[in-house]
Amino acid sequence: MSKKGKILIVDDDPLNLEALQQTFRDDYDVLAAESGPQGLEVLGKNPDTDAVVLDIRMARMDGLETARHIGDQFPDLPVIFHTGYAGQYSESSIQEEYRPFDYIGKNERPIRLTRAVENAVALHRLKTNPSDLARYAREQYGLVGHSPRMLEVYRTIEQIAPTPNKVMILGATGTGKELVARAIHFRSTRKDKEMVPFSCTHKSQELVESELFGHLKGAFTGAIADRPGIFEFANEGTVFLDEIGDLDLNTQGKLLRVLEVGEMQRIGSPEIVNVDVRLICATNRDLSQLVAEGRFRDDLYYRLKGVVIHLPRLSERRQDIPELIDYFIERYCVKADRAVKVFDQEARDLLLEYEWPGNVRQLQDTVHTLIDLTPSYFITRKDVERALRYEGYASFNGGGFSTMVDEYKRLLLIRALDRHQNNMSAAARELQLDPSNLRKQLKNLDIMPT
Repeated sequence: MSKKGKILIVDDDPLNLEALQQTFRDDYDVLAAESGPQGLEVLGKNPDTDAVVLDIRMARMDGLETARHIGDQFPDLPVIFHTGYAGQYSESSIQEEYRPFDYIGKNERPIRLTRAVENAVALHRLKTNPSDLARYAREQYGLVGHSPRMLEVYRTIEQIAPTPNKVMILGATGTGKELVARAIHFRSTRKDKEMVPFSCTHKSQELVESELFGHLKGAFTGAIADRPGIFEFANEGTVFLDEIGDLDLNTQGKLLRVLEVGEMQRIGSPEIVNVDVRLICATNRDLSQLVAEGRFRDDLYYRLKGVVIHLPRLSERRQDIPELIDYFIERYCVKADRAVKVFDQEARDLLLEYEWPGNVRQLQDTVHTLIDLTPSYFITRKDVERALRYEGYASFNGGGFSTMVDEYKRLLLIRALDRHQNNMSAAARELQLDPSNLRKQLKNLDIMPT
């Protein structure tokens, strides 16, 4: 059986060191060291190590100093602190200064450590191989694209999902905020429990409170039966609140209580209900501006902020459009049990050039509409022009002359790569560029070829 990866265990207690080696050697290539200096020496000889399990209280060089050296030499290598003296160290200060992957006491259940190692190794291997990371995101989460901006999103998902941190997802409508929330839940320790999404947009205060917290029969007009809310239903799971900036101030106060003490009440009930949920929020609004205007509670804002994930507009990751087109064609045709239709190259060029104000969701709807309404199995540029009511010549508004020139260069390069199925040599010939110059242009324009 192939091993999941390579780990280093550093502990100055020989019994603990041997026990940990026994725990992990079936699944990993295990390296061991009895001191910080020895651990650094082992890492120098094994730069392909995927994670380090590091004791803190050790003679000569303690785990904190060792972690500092590891961070200097191997900045992307995840470190898991494993200590028998957890009470002597401030977890928050360690988190702030050393940014470990996890912090686990030796008296905690072994599953905590084995799970942390599994997640740390998986994250490191994905981070060091962008193609694997993009493929994993596509297959597991339905998140499609290999642009640098999206690779950073995937890395953040892998790093933050196993932790209890709250997450704020920022992005315009149609950029895939719920997909990211589902990915975080899927990779979390709560994945076997419910994840419940709820949109706060364009709903009355009474309806929002009822949906979130539940109500008793007769609590308001139309409440014909007792009903639990989303927080009760998702207990021990995840709640995803989309467009949280639209919540009214009263409901914000009740949400804050859930976050601070894990308590809530159904509408019309004096009974306190205890709930344990992980909250993931999303918005396309500027919450700090809403706080300044008095329309969003500042105490709730700081409780929610946690880790922030920024989702780019589709026009900001144009290189992902060809992959998204193919993904939507294949997925839709298979689901509808119909023959796969083909977009000719000029049709694909126009889809690449369009600005997509509705982002990925608009592209998906456009592809589906063209498949449904085009009688031929070959979809042409004219078909796309009719669907979008757009004939071409993107304006590339904003940013000045150099920015517009770069955007046009980016479009030409992405078109050429798409035309030749990402064959760099063929694309270079079409563009009359030396292959090394093409690679340089791709790097300068932040295009990640597959």
